[in-house]
Amino acid sequence: MQVTPADIVSVTTAQVSTAASVRVVAGDLASVPLGALLQAVVTQVDPRQATLDVNGQSLTVRPPTGLQTGAVLFVRVPNAGGSVLEVTTPPRAPKPEVQSVPTGSTQVKVVEVLDTLPDGRVQVRIEGQEQTATARDPLTQAPLPLAPGSRAVLEVVPTPAGVVLRPPAETPVLPVAVATALLQATPTNDLTAALKPLQAELTQLVEGTAVIVRGEAKLFDALGGKAVLDSKGGVTETPLPRLPAAVREAAEAVRETIRSLVPSEPRVPSAGDLQKLVENGGLQFEAKLARLAEDPQLAGALPRQTAAEVRGDLRGDLKGDLLRLIQTTREFGLAVQFPAARAALEGIEAQQATQTLAQATGTPYILQVPFPDRDQWRTLHLAVEREGQSGDENESESGPGRFRMLMHVPLSELGETWIDAGLSGGQFRAAIYLDRSEVRDRVREALPELRTELSTDGFAEVLLDVRATADLPKKTRERSSAMLAGRPASTSLLDVRA
Repeated sequence: MQVTPADIVSVTTAQVSTAASVRVVAGDLASVPLGALLQAVVTQVDPRQATLDVNGQSLTVRPPTGLQTGAVLFVRVPNAGGSVLEVTTPPRAPKPEVQSVPTGSTQVKVVEVLDTLPDGRVQVRIEGQEQTATARDPLTQAPLPLAPGSRAVLEVVPTPAGVVLRPPAETPVLPVAVATALLQATPTNDLTAALKPLQAELTQLVEGTAVIVRGEAKLFDALGGKAVLDSKGGVTETPLPRLPAAVREAAEAVRETIRSLVPSEPRVPSAGDLQKLVENGGLQFEAKLARLAEDPQLAGALPRQTAAEVRGDLRGDLKGDLLRLIQTTREFGLAVQFPAARAALEGIEAQQATQTLAQATGTPYILQVPFPDRDQWRTLHLAVEREGQSGDENESESGPGRFRMLMHVPLSELGETWIDAGLSGGQFRAAIYLDRSEVRDRVREALPELRTELSTDGFAEVLLDVRATADLPKKTRERSSAMLAGRPASTSLLDVRA
């Protein structure tokens, strides 16, 4: 499917660090333009090599050092050609050096629960370090309900008797502290790249059949099936034992929600599609819980809703359905791990944390939108802010209805595509940045048609321009790096304490 610039603009109504070179051992490298800076997604990693999706091409590279499945990278084929690929990653805040925390100090951290011990303590992982801790409510001294395989944001208090975990105290800075802890503990997640392994995992649970995907032997064993590795390291197709009906129904609910959010056939999302993605993609799950809590029926003014009715009100929300799948499995005592479902859930929570920090710091809201590219899906990164919100002295004063949007999507026809757009009342202006000169010429020819379409949509003044990617202003490059990394540009992720 060919995507026009008009399609890209209709959706809205880098600098990089740590470069390395890898050797391409498989794939059509010749089809990748020389010298162009392209976005890539890591689709698979094993000890010997990694597979990248670059401009619609699948390339296998060695060595895979430092690459993680789902990671978003920038790559470039040197002008000299050959079988070498230059790989760079969006900048991320460095992790602080591991230091002993003074006794009595408190930090809000993401705690991964590994196991519960006979003496009531819990085995946990905090910032990559495994340790044993006591987890109790400070008021009642009752043990916190921490289940193995779960994670929670808790206060971590070192004491002479060992580490103590407790719920964070309600303070004005708590939302920012929790959001920062989540972003520190969660790698950058690409929405579209996460959907494919999630859908394969859900198919296994619902239909009881295996999908041939490398590295899933542990999942088969946990479900009681036989995982037979073939000569290439894949898992041969084999039937899985029948899971409880409630687990299969929970997995099917997640699949149905994904279908409602991502069209089955690639097409440009409409304004309604974007609204549905924001409302039901998981970002507003806790807001829905809050509205239910304020419902007169739940407050006791009317007969209370049953638990099933409350769950029904929350169905169709991706985060809620993922949580229900994991919780239903625990209720049946099944020791099943869902790596793709957990990765998707953590990705949603990272996006929620990003929006929380954006609200607190006045930085742009960052969204990921599935976007069609021929017969496949890409991730369109979108940053939205009020005009003048960023504090750029070159920008005009903010006012009602004045917004600025920055978009990025890698497309097979156009390459890396950046759009810096502004919306103010009846005026729409946009600069489209493209790498290749022949693509820029082709898009310029389409601008009159695009102006006509936007004018028909009600804009009194339309200003459009096409420029080279090298002309991206420094400030825009900084914003784009933060957008692709899924992290607010002006917020430090280091040494934040409650």
